[in-house]
Amino acid sequence: MIIRQGLLAGLISGIVLGLVLKWIQYLTGTLVYTLLLNIDFVPLLPPRLPEWLEFTMHLVVALVLGVVFRWWITRWQHPWLAGLALGLASSLLFFPLTMMSDRVPATHDGYAYMYWLIGHLLYGVVLGAIGRWQNGK
Repeated sequence: MIIRQGLLAGLISGIVLGLVLKWIQYLTGTLVYTLLLNIDFVPLLPPRLPEWLEFTMHLVVALVLGVVFRWWITRWQHPWLAGLALGLASSLLFFPLTMMSDRVPATHDGYAYMYWLIGHLLYGVVLGAIGRWQNGK
Protein backbone atom coordinates (compact mmCIF):
# COMPACT_ATOMS: atom_id res chain seq x y z
CA MET A 1 0.00 0.00 0.00
CA ILE A 2 2.78 2.47 0.91
CA ILE A 3 4.61 1.82 -2.34
CA ARG A 4 1.52 2.22 -4.49
CA GLN A 5 0.53 5.42 -2.68
CA GLY A 6 4.09 6.73 -2.96
CA LEU A 7 4.18 5.99 -6.68
CA LEU A 8 0.93 7.89 -7.14
CA ALA A 9 2.21 10.85 -5.12
CA GLY A 10 5.46 10.88 -7.07
CA LEU A 11 3.74 10.61 -10.44
CA ILE A 12 1.30 13.45 -9.82
CA SER A 13 3.83 15.79 -8.20
CA GLY A 14 6.45 15.00 -10.86
CA ILE A 15 4.01 15.78 -13.68
CA VAL A 16 2.97 19.03 -12.01
CA LEU A 17 6.61 20.08 -11.56
CA GLY A 18 7.45 19.27 -15.17
CA LEU A 19 4.45 21.09 -16.60
CA VAL A 20 4.97 24.16 -14.42
CA LEU A 21 8.65 24.44 -15.36
CA LYS A 22 7.82 23.90 -19.04
CA TRP A 23 5.21 26.66 -18.84
CA ILE A 24 7.65 29.02 -17.06
CA GLN A 25 10.32 28.33 -19.68
CA TYR A 26 7.79 28.99 -22.46
CA LEU A 27 6.72 32.30 -20.90
CA THR A 28 10.12 33.62 -19.82
CA GLY A 29 12.70 31.88 -21.99
CA THR A 30 14.59 30.87 -18.83
CA LEU A 31 15.78 27.28 -19.35
CA VAL A 32 14.41 25.73 -16.15
CA TYR A 33 12.54 22.93 -17.96
CA THR A 34 15.67 22.17 -19.95
CA LEU A 35 17.54 21.96 -16.64
CA LEU A 36 14.92 19.59 -15.21
CA LEU A 37 15.34 17.21 -18.14
CA ASN A 38 19.08 17.68 -18.61
CA ILE A 39 21.06 14.42 -18.76
CA ASP A 40 24.44 15.79 -19.91
CA PHE A 41 26.11 14.46 -16.78
CA VAL A 42 24.81 10.86 -16.98
CA PRO A 43 27.60 8.56 -18.18
CA LEU A 44 26.94 6.28 -21.15
CA LEU A 45 23.92 8.29 -22.31
CA PRO A 46 23.96 10.59 -25.30
CA PRO A 47 23.78 14.26 -24.29
CA ARG A 48 20.27 14.57 -25.75
CA LEU A 49 17.39 12.16 -25.97
CA PRO A 50 13.81 12.71 -27.15
CA GLU A 51 11.90 14.94 -24.74
CA TRP A 52 9.42 12.20 -23.84
CA LEU A 53 12.28 9.92 -22.77
CA GLU A 54 14.00 12.64 -20.73
CA PHE A 55 10.65 13.45 -19.08
CA THR A 56 10.17 9.76 -18.33
CA MET A 57 13.59 9.72 -16.63
CA HIS A 58 12.51 12.74 -14.57
CA LEU A 59 9.35 10.85 -13.58
CA VAL A 60 11.38 7.82 -12.46
CA VAL A 61 13.20 10.09 -9.99
CA ALA A 62 9.84 11.57 -8.92
CA LEU A 63 8.41 8.07 -8.36
CA VAL A 64 11.33 7.13 -6.10
CA LEU A 65 10.95 10.39 -4.15
CA GLY A 66 7.21 9.75 -3.87
CA VAL A 67 7.84 6.38 -2.23
CA VAL A 68 10.41 7.94 0.12
CA PHE A 69 7.89 10.68 0.95
CA ARG A 70 5.12 8.17 1.65
CA TRP A 71 7.39 6.08 3.87
CA TRP A 72 8.49 9.22 5.68
CA ILE A 73 4.94 10.37 6.51
CA THR A 74 4.02 6.99 7.94
CA ARG A 75 6.66 7.70 10.59
CA TRP A 76 6.27 11.48 10.87
CA GLN A 77 2.65 12.59 10.60
CA HIS A 78 3.30 15.96 8.97
CA PRO A 79 2.76 15.54 5.22
CA TRP A 80 2.83 19.29 4.52
CA LEU A 81 6.17 19.77 6.24
CA ALA A 82 7.63 16.61 4.71
CA GLY A 83 6.49 17.68 1.24
CA LEU A 84 7.90 21.17 1.63
CA ALA A 85 11.17 19.77 3.01
CA LEU A 86 11.55 17.49 -0.02
CA GLY A 87 10.67 20.35 -2.37
CA LEU A 88 13.16 22.69 -0.73
CA ALA A 89 15.90 20.06 -0.60
CA SER A 90 15.42 19.12 -4.26
CA SER A 91 15.52 22.80 -5.25
CA LEU A 92 19.13 22.87 -4.07
CA LEU A 93 20.00 20.53 -6.95
CA PHE A 94 19.87 23.67 -9.09
CA PHE A 95 23.48 24.48 -8.24
CA PRO A 96 25.25 21.19 -9.00
CA LEU A 97 23.05 20.57 -12.05
CA THR A 98 23.80 23.98 -13.56
CA MET A 99 27.52 23.40 -13.07
CA MET A 100 27.40 20.21 -15.14
CA SER A 101 26.10 21.68 -18.38
CA ASP A 102 26.56 24.70 -20.58
CA ARG A 103 23.06 24.55 -22.06
CA VAL A 104 21.20 25.41 -18.84
CA PRO A 105 21.05 28.57 -16.71
CA ALA A 106 24.19 29.73 -14.93
CA THR A 107 24.57 29.15 -11.19
CA HIS A 108 24.33 32.91 -10.59
CA ASP A 109 21.08 33.35 -12.59
CA GLY A 110 18.78 34.59 -9.82
CA TYR A 111 15.63 34.51 -11.94
CA ALA A 112 16.28 30.92 -12.99
CA TYR A 113 16.78 29.87 -9.37
CA MET A 114 13.65 31.75 -8.31
CA TYR A 115 11.58 29.93 -10.97
CA TRP A 116 13.24 26.61 -10.04
CA LEU A 117 12.52 27.22 -6.34
CA ILE A 118 8.89 28.16 -7.02
CA GLY A 119 8.43 24.99 -9.08
CA HIS A 120 9.98 22.79 -6.42
CA LEU A 121 8.03 24.39 -3.59
CA LEU A 122 4.85 23.77 -5.60
CA TYR A 123 6.06 20.18 -6.02
CA GLY A 124 6.35 19.99 -2.22
CA VAL A 125 2.88 21.46 -1.72
CA VAL A 126 1.42 18.89 -4.13
CA LEU A 127 3.20 16.10 -2.26
CA GLY A 128 1.88 17.46 1.04
CA ALA A 129 -1.68 17.67 -0.28
CA ILE A 130 -1.54 14.13 -1.62
CA GLY A 131 -0.03 12.87 1.64
CA ARG A 132 -2.75 14.57 3.66
CA TRP A 133 -5.40 13.09 1.39
CA GLN A 134 -3.82 9.62 1.57
CA ASN A 135 -3.70 9.87 5.37
CA GLY A 136 -7.43 10.64 5.36
CA LYS A 137 -7.05 14.03 7.03
